[in-house]
Amino acid sequence: MVKVLILYYSRGGNVEALARAVAQGVEKVEGATAELKRVDYATVEDLISCDAVAFGSPNYFGYMAGLLKDFFDRAWSIREKVAGKPAAVFTCGGSSSDSALLSIERIFPAFKMEKAAGGIVWGLREKGSPFEKDLSELKRLGETLAKAAVERKTRMPED
Repeated sequence: MVKVLILYYSRGGNVEALARAVAQGVEKVEGATAELKRVDYATVEDLISCDAVAFGSPNYFGYMAGLLKDFFDRAWSIREKVAGKPAAVFTCGGSSSDSALLSIERIFPAFKMEKAAGGIVWGLREKGSPFEKDLSELKRLGETLAKAAVERKTRMPED
């Protein structure tokens, strides 16, 4: 069984709704389970113990949420332990969500995480609650990420 960590920050509930949709997609994949965790309750051990990870953040001034950046700072010392893990990003809020996406995606090389399926990133540019079409896309993102984790686990020898 692979574990996909969905690590997110949400103040108003919109990113949390997206995170829940990602989790639903993960749960569709046989052999995969989702763990939703707000970043302010996460530890670096959570990142080490998962097989894949999706990071979710609102767009704050063209950047990821400060609590997510703080998590990356705290996780710096364990970056070698997460090398090769499939990863994905999702954000929401305003017209500059791409900036928040890029701020998270730029961290992947430093941690040597692999963008799942050639590079999954997803940003909701509208303000407010996500629409059903948005949630469907996030479910697909979760499914793709979980499949990448299952595939990686089958290729790697047991530790």
